[in-house]
Amino acid sequence: MSAPNLPLPSVPDGAPADTSPDALFTAFREGAQKKSGRFTFTWFVAAAVPVVLALGFFGLWRANGTSFSVVTPHGIKVLRAGMTTQEVGGLLGNPLTLQKQGAQDCYRYGRPNFVNEVFVVYSVCYEQGQVRDVLTHQYSAWQIDPATGTFVAPGQPAAPKNPAG
Repeated sequence: MSAPNLPLPSVPDGAPADTSPDALFTAFREGAQKKSGRFTFTWFVAAAVPVVLALGFFGLWRANGTSFSVVTPHGIKVLRAGMTTQEVGGLLGNPLTLQKQGAQDCYRYGRPNFVNEVFVVYSVCYEQGQVRDVLTHQYSAWQIDPATGTFVAPGQPAAPKNPAG
């Protein structure tokens, strides 16, 4: 049974309407085409943000070389006897100082500060270019007031001088 051949309905501008089976979905296709510019831009931005972040982190990593700092009580434990100065430098970064102790070269690592009451500095000692010893030095950041001989906590003002004394 076939549908009767009726005249095509006309649209407002006088052109006949499309009665093909795909014509039913043209409104959806046209709407999708209008949104495709925004859709493409959104996806472009969504894809570009992680790429820009990755490039930023890569740039920071390259700026600091291939080293990262593990100068912490836990991180210092990755050092092993026999490691070279280059291997230790790659893990701990640049040392604070070099100190000679007999036949040993000892490099000091850490972050001294006068904010915390106590800070730790590590000495990595080498003989013939290989790690032989790792020492921990604990320092106090307390100051001694020369006028009174009392200890002053970091970040605290010195005790006022007693003018009557």
